[in-house]
Amino acid sequence: MDFSDFDNYIKHFNLTEEDIVEIVETVKRTINIFSVSSDVVTFLAILYGFISLVAVFGNGLVILVVLTKKNMQTLTNIFIANLAFADVALGIFVIPFQFQAVVLQRWVFADFMCNVAPFVKILSVNVSVLTLTLIAIDRYMAVIHPLHAGFRKRVAVVVLLVIWLISTLSALPVALYFTIQNMFRIKDIEERKRCVVKWPSENVRTFYCSYLILLQYLVPLSVITFSYVRITCRMWSSTLPGNEANIRRETARNSNRKKVGNQFLVNVRDKKIEQNTNIF
Repeated sequence: MDFSDFDNYIKHFNLTEEDIVEIVETVKRTINIFSVSSDVVTFLAILYGFISLVAVFGNGLVILVVLTKKNMQTLTNIFIANLAFADVALGIFVIPFQFQAVVLQRWVFADFMCNVAPFVKILSVNVSVLTLTLIAIDRYMAVIHPLHAGFRKRVAVVVLLVIWLISTLSALPVALYFTIQNMFRIKDIEERKRCVVKWPSENVRTFYCSYLILLQYLVPLSVITFSYVRITCRMWSSTLPGNEANIRRETARNSNRKKVGNQFLVNVRDKKIEQNTNIF
């Protein structure tokens, strides 16, 4: 229930400001809206903090290794480093803010972070999903069309930049329409802020949610599934390199051995016949 616009309540429900204050206090006492156990807060703070540190530190090491070791700067490792960078952004700009919003049920940080945190979350998810799709396409080309040139490093870097551009543009509506909303801004009731999204219309919300479903789920899932199913079928139906040549070589060797063995038996038989003839 949002009590930030109490003039509408007074107009439509014929309530006074004192009536609204009493309703708010009654609701707070009855269901204890904002009361969270300190033990729960401590546990969740440790848990979220650990997850955030692992995400930042672990993925930061991956990025550092790829950047500093030339022998590690392969195409696949560049894609992995891009995934790691998206996860670092998630650990820094999203996880801590999601924690406080869920546990404290209010927004306690700077107002501009209400726009930044959701924006980075959508951006990071977009980059991660599209990069995984790009990896699947690269593996598909390497297995199904090994004689064709795959992604070169420069081309791969350009494609990654395009992914970041698409992801950024796709996340912009979130940055534009998330805003701070004041709750309980009535008389002496403590003012509380929350970070909410205010879409211009229901059609805009429906269109954007449908677009994200396509971008983050349906299209990547279709491409990745098709790529790896084709790879699996190709690997399942093909023999290992050199197997046919080895089989032919082994068959010829066995045939030669058989011929040598038969010739040896013929020689032994002829020699015995000759010896018997000499005796008589």
